[in-house]
Amino acid sequence: MILYIHGFRTTHDSYVATKLKGYFKENLISSDHSHEPHIAIKEFEKIIKKNNIKGIIASSIGGYYATFLSDKYNLKTVLINPSVEPHNTTRIYLGENQKQDGSTFEWKEKHLEYLSTLWIENINPKNFYLFLKKGDEILDYKIAKKRYATSKFLIEDNGDHRFSDIDKYCKKIGFFLKVSPNNS
Repeated sequence: MILYIHGFRTTHDSYVATKLKGYFKENLISSDHSHEPHIAIKEFEKIIKKNNIKGIIASSIGGYYATFLSDKYNLKTVLINPSVEPHNTTRIYLGENQKQDGSTFEWKEKHLEYLSTLWIENINPKNFYLFLKKGDEILDYKIAKKRYATSKFLIEDNGDHRFSDIDKYCKKIGFFLKVSPNNS
């Protein structure tokens, strides 16, 4: 079973989540999580323990959460255009924000402070496979490349933050996580 953690201001049925669910079917859990990081982490931990999660796929800020969870639970993790330092990069979103489903939430300084407590200094590079697009319009792929320098990478020119062609890579993701559409 795989846990998908969506990005900032998106939901469980984001573009990437939909593509991954189409491939991994019942072997993927994608649920909405709180915008408050300390609550979101508790939600993820509950899902991991309850569902025998074997791996994580995560996008954007979800990649930051996934790095923390990968370290704590020793899980293989696929990061798609991950946010490496959301306690810095999401500062521009302080105040009211709107998710893709139209719901709103307030992003506060206390959220940034909590995010900084989740930083893992020494990650296990063998647990990570990064999918990066040089054309990511929100995050600089070079920051993730540097942070996860000795991990497995797939880096492509152009592209976008949403990783619009993620469906092309589902088989590689499944192979790394040792999960396919036909087994759990």
